[in-house]
Amino acid sequence: MALVSMRDLLQDARKRKYAVGGFNVFNFETLSAVVEVAEELKTPLVLGVPERLFKFVDVETLSAAMVKVAQKSAVPIALHLDHGHSYDGIMKAIRWGFTSVMFDGSSMNLLDNLRRTKEIVRIAHSLGITVEGELGYVGCCDGLDQEQMQKSSSLEDVVDFVSKTKIDALAIAVGTNHGVVRGQAKLNFPRLGELNLALNMPLVLHGGSRLPKEEYRNSIQAGVAKINIATDMSLVAAGKLRDELTSNPGSNYIHIMSAVKKGVKDSVRKYMLEFDCISKSL
Repeated sequence: MALVSMRDLLQDARKRKYAVGGFNVFNFETLSAVVEVAEELKTPLVLGVPERLFKFVDVETLSAAMVKVAQKSAVPIALHLDHGHSYDGIMKAIRWGFTSVMFDGSSMNLLDNLRRTKEIVRIAHSLGITVEGELGYVGCCDGLDQEQMQKSSSLEDVVDFVSKTKIDALAIAVGTNHGVVRGQAKLNFPRLGELNLALNMPLVLHGGSRLPKEEYRNSIQAGVAKINIATDMSLVAAGKLRDELTSNPGSNYIHIMSAVKKGVKDSVRKYMLEFDCISKSL
C-alpha cells in the first residue's frame, strides 16, 4: 500500500478491536523480517526505531531503507521514532521521513512533560506527523524501583495532559516493563479500563513482549491499539546467532543471518496472530 500516518492505523485498530504491532528494528535483517511477515499475514504495521539506537547504528541510512520498504509494501506501514527524548532526535526522525514520533517525557515532572510534549505536537502536527506521548512510569528490567512502579498519574492529570497537548496516542503505565522481565508482569486492567473510558483515544502498551495471549486480548478490548515489541526480537536474534554458531561453527555470515532472520520472523508471526491484526490492512 504505502507509507501512512500512525494516527489512521491506530484509530482503525481501536474501532475494530485489534492491535497494531509496533516492532522496533535495528538492522536490515530485522527490517525485512518484520515487513515480510506483515505482508504474508496482511497486517498493518508500525516500524519503530528508538532514539537510543542512534549511538550504535547508522540510523539515517537505516531510515532511508525503511522509507523505501514502506513505500513499496503491500500493507500500510507507519514509521515511528520510539522513545524520543531530545528535540534534535525528533527533528532528525522528521527529516528522515518518519510519519510518527514519540516524545517520552515520563522522567520529567508533569508540568515539564506537558510543556515539552505540547511543543513537539505543535511542530509535528503542522507537518501531518502523529505524536505519541507518555505519562506515568513504564518500568525497566534493570533495577526495578517497585515504589516508582506503583506511582501513576491521577485520572484528572491524564485527562488534562491529553487535552492540553493534543497528542494522538498515549503510552500508558499499567504494569508492564521494558527489557527482560523477571517474573510475569501483572497488568492493571481496572486502571486501563478507566483510562480508556475517560480518554476515548488509542492507547499504547509498551514492554509488550511475552505476555500471555489473554492479556493481549483483554488489553485490546480495553482500548490498546498498539503493542510495542522490541526486547523479544533482540533476544530471539541473539539466541539464533548463538545456536547457529554452536551447531555449525563453520557457517558463513550469510547462512548465519538467514537463520537469525527466520527466527525473528517466527517470533513476529506469533505476536501478530495474538494481536488479532491478521487481514486488517486498511
